Amino acid sequence: MWKESLRIGVEKIDDQHRALFQKTEELLREICDRGVGHKEKCISAILFLKEYAVNHFADEEDYQRSIGYIGFAEHKKLHVDFVENVLLHEKKMVKSDFAEKEIKEFTGMLVAWLLYHVAGADQEIVQERKPLDTPKGHADIVSHSVFDVLNKLAALDSSPMKKVEKHDETFDESLAFEVTLTGDVSGYITYAYPLTFVKQMINSMMGFTPETIDELEVSALFEVSNIISGAICGQIATEKNIRCGMKTPFMTQRLDVQPEERIALDTGKGIVEVDLAITYKK
Repeated sequence: MWKESLRIGVEKIDDQHRALFQKTEELLREICDRGVGHKEKCISAILFLKEYAVNHFADEEDYQRSIGYIGFAEHKKLHVDFVENVLLHEKKMVKSDFAEKEIKEFTGMLVAWLLYHVAGADQEIVQERKPLDTPKGHADIVSHSVFDVLNKLAALDSSPMKKVEKHDETFDESLAFEVTLTGDVSGYITYAYPLTFVKQMINSMMGFTPETIDELEVSALFEVSNIISGAICGQIATEKNIRCGMKTPFMTQRLDVQPEERIALDTGKGIVEVDLAITYKK
């Protein structure tokens, strides 16, 4: 999982990032191998990651303050939200006596969040923020957000990524997640990921191709959908100068309906479809 391209050039922070990735990889291997002492090793790795992440965030925030990082408040909120999410997962794991299902749900979320945060937000600490060319219209906002998030999560080659009008994907076997919009907008965003895409995406993120899809992969794609939706809402808010929020994503069935907009995106790993139904209250 760790790549030298994820370095930000601050030795202490880079060393801590590397340690977080290494321990996460150990947890993933333990989930896959299920060797002697499997449960105890998983619990040990989870507790380490929880404590280490909190300490790392404190060190990272100290560094940001020391250089007068302009995005400090926004970055700190990402840390606070993540810790709250970890604590919610911890409660579920403790309540279930660290059942396999709960461990996999935690790990899937962790991998997706950690990869995106280190490849995205953490890079901005040491790189000058450049004004963004805000995409115009829903199709541009969606494609820009999906491609940017997937590139950061899985280091996908951006050259083959494009919006397509026609494709052969049937979505007979797929994972679908829906997000309800809030604020000055109402409606929903639905993502449909064919299982062929899911398996390739997991391979790019975690280093193995799953034979079957279970809680680990579902949780990772849940977090991917959450991250993409946040990016889309941010872009809509910027373009329209309105409040655009979202509720927690949930799994849904791909319904045989025609949304207001259906956007098909060739990611280079397979087709992803995004359905939109958005109404502006102002």
